Amino acid sequence: MQACPISAASVRPLSSTLHLPFHISQGSVEQLENVLLVLQDAEGKESLGEAAPFPVLTGDTQQTALLACQQLLGELVGMTPEAALLRLYDTLWPAFGKTPTALAGVEIALWDLQAQQQGLPLAKLWGSADWEGAETDITLPCLSAAEVTTFHRHFVKYEFPFFKVKVGGGALSDDVARVMALRSCVGPGLRLSLDGNQGLTESQAETLITTLASYDIQPLFFEQPLAAEDLLGMARLGARLPIPICADESVCSVADVQRVIELRAARMVNLKFMKSGVRESLRMAELAARSHLSLMIGGMVESEIAMTASLHAVCGTGLISVCDLDTPFFLTERFTRHSPYHGHSAQLKLPTGNGLGLTLL
Repeated sequence: MQACPISAASVRPLSSTLHLPFHISQGSVEQLENVLLVLQDAEGKESLGEAAPFPVLTGDTQQTALLACQQLLGELVGMTPEAALLRLYDTLWPAFGKTPTALAGVEIALWDLQAQQQGLPLAKLWGSADWEGAETDITLPCLSAAEVTTFHRHFVKYEFPFFKVKVGGGALSDDVARVMALRSCVGPGLRLSLDGNQGLTESQAETLITTLASYDIQPLFFEQPLAAEDLLGMARLGARLPIPICADESVCSVADVQRVIELRAARMVNLKFMKSGVRESLRMAELAARSHLSLMIGGMVESEIAMTASLHAVCGTGLISVCDLDTPFFLTERFTRHSPYHGHSAQLKLPTGNGLGLTLL
């Protein structure tokens, strides 16, 4: 099928309230403040993208991402999606490095349009694994122990396979109380991972794991307990803990993954389109898989648009074993007619159709 140029592009704020505030050790998101991108070609095909800033992690905001998306698309209208992607990577990427989520949002929209023009789902464009869906966890933010019951009551019907519990940034006793409150809700079969978002020291992280072990609780893995740059500390900690360390904020590029491998700083890597972009994330996945690191994929606070793009990467590459693609469940609104998130289930099925397979309401 012949490629068709982008004939029109629009950018607007994408906003929603959350059922619960999304607190982590580095800060909070009280509501969705993202950016929606819509591209059209001359044949009437319409593609979607989403930029999802999380200021304390990505360094940009809804306003800076909105402006960057407008500027980027202004450079790309009139080009075919393939040519626009090449221009984005070859000349525009360095100039917009301070707005990484804008770059990712534009990438998603361009890939979506290219896949539609080729008559393929995005998963087929990104790999050949042919998975039909995947299962996601659910994240328990840094809530007080008293708030955990409300959280669990809201999400128990989704049947998530495990919980990702945010820790760090406060007293370790609060982290332990949060986990224990969750076990009181779930029962002795509780399965969980921990995510520190850089909020702990080596000593604190080790003490937390030891304390939980005294209650017969062993997390599946510990995501980014230490500061992003402290790879040697992560290596030391990982050698002492009985569970894997997962690098998240430490890995934003292929070069970062290579350094983690060389220093043995982690046994897992968490990919996120909003920190690394789509192409770089796919390359990071290939390197990690070749080096026998386990892979997970997550995101910032994203709607079903950006999260469905990540699900396509899971289903296309077949390399990613852990999915943390849960934030659309926190939103009070949906923006598309159908999506993997309309089913209110941890089982996420790829939508039918080409590209992302999504259409706006």
